[in-house]
Amino acid sequence: MALRRGEIDLALTYLGRDLLSRDFYTRKVATVPSLAALPIKHRLASQTQISISQLKNEHFLRVPGTSAPGYNQKISQFCVQYGRFRPRFAAMRNFTSLAEGLSLSANVDEISLYPSSISHLRIPNVVMVPIADMGARRGIYLLPVNEAKPPAHCKLCWTRLLLNLADLRSSGRFLER
Repeated sequence: MALRRGEIDLALTYLGRDLLSRDFYTRKVATVPSLAALPIKHRLASQTQISISQLKNEHFLRVPGTSAPGYNQKISQFCVQYGRFRPRFAAMRNFTSLAEGLSLSANVDEISLYPSSISHLRIPNVVMVPIADMGARRGIYLLPVNEAKPPAHCKLCWTRLLLNLADLRSSGRFLER
């Protein structure tokens, strides 16, 4: 991970807070609803929103913990809690970016669930449909290397990031903690 190797000064993530908080200070900066990434020809792709229970007979994208720590566990939690079923995960898929993971959903007919903060992404043959279950929300976390004393070159970026998050909250795109 680039943060552990010292290649970046901070990260904004929705995954693996439990794992990452062992090594880094994590700050929850927002809570956002979830969405389902569906193949464009999926039976639910034309819906304005769907409940997790409607995904009961679907196959879900399974990703390695090294690519997306906590992702599979969060999917399982949402399916059991809001859909009353255990998800059927497809074979393990490796990918190097979020866009590639979303493309996999379209190409192999597997469902994936993400925070709505990615809804601006446009991936060919993928439709993002909001999840109606109000409790199926994702925390967005900021992981600075050292929040109390960020590197000098990072102070301006840090300030801008916090201001941008405030703008997103006021626009309704992110919800308050």
